[in-house]
Amino acid sequence: MTRFWRSALLMVTLCSAAPPALAAFIFRVGDTVYVDGKQYSWEDWKKIRDTYQPEAPAPAVPAQEPRAASCVSSIYYDEFPSDDERFKCSAGLGALTREEILRGGWKIDLIEKIPSPPGNPAQSARGLPLYLYKLVISRSAPPRDSPRLERDSGSRVQRRTDMLCMNDCLGTGGARDFCQERCTN
Repeated sequence: MTRFWRSALLMVTLCSAAPPALAAFIFRVGDTVYVDGKQYSWEDWKKIRDTYQPEAPAPAVPAQEPRAASCVSSIYYDEFPSDDERFKCSAGLGALTREEILRGGWKIDLIEKIPSPPGNPAQSARGLPLYLYKLVISRSAPPRDSPRLERDSGSRVQRRTDMLCMNDCLGTGGARDFCQERCTN
């Protein structure tokens, strides 16, 4: 009986001390390659494997920085505000445009339309209903100083492909061009 408890203790110790597994299960049969249960042709897999660039994990946000906030438009609009309009944001962020929100490392999770209250005009001069727009934003990484796309020495813009997104898209039967466009940021 003590052998069982020693084995159990050893297993618990090893499991708690082991780093998380990050490897993919890859299996090849002839010209077909299976990657974590998804099927690819050998040529497709070689292209994916050769262009794969592992991304560094995003550093955690320090505890004192907010991880979620909401931003509300200051006036009522009959269509979504233009890019230069400022939103009043909670969590001490102040008034920011959408570009400033994204540059600060925030991701827009939800856009909510809040109708005008009774007693206020419900329609614009164009006859469209008026709404306040509320953005619910979050982030998991500290703010970035540089824009998302990086420019090289020429005028071309370097774009990165999210390989997990690409694998999921291809695994669900998506066309390669569609998946490439969807998973490239």
